[in-house]
Amino acid sequence: MRNAIIAKDAPFGAGPYSPAIRAGDFLFLSGIGALHPETHEILGDDVVAQTRQTMANIQAILRAAGAGLDQVIKMDVYLQHPEDYEAFNKTYEEYFEPPYPARLTVGAGQVWDMLIKMDCIAYLKPD
Repeated sequence: MRNAIIAKDAPFGAGPYSPAIRAGDFLFLSGIGALHPETHEILGDDVVAQTRQTMANIQAILRAAGAGLDQVIKMDVYLQHPEDYEAFNKTYEEYFEPPYPARLTVGAGQVWDMLIKMDCIAYLKPD
């Protein structure tokens, strides 16, 4: 069984997809960016500010599913500019404690001039 997770305080995608899907004890988040939850404007002019907004959006979706960052087991990160890696990594580290989630980070072109986009998988404690 799978259920869509929608958070009131996170942006909802414009395409035919759900922000997150719960399947059993796992939560799969779609690609999340630095969008304002209501206006869908990109917030932040640099990768640090956009990482913080993206993480806020991820946290909102996790909360809506009854989860937190400590339950994230896999994170994928897509940077518009690979040279932003160090600044991103330093900011990202503020949100997690060891053991850190498994992660993939790649340089990839983004839509809407976003500097960063992330998705993740979280393991939810059984109900």
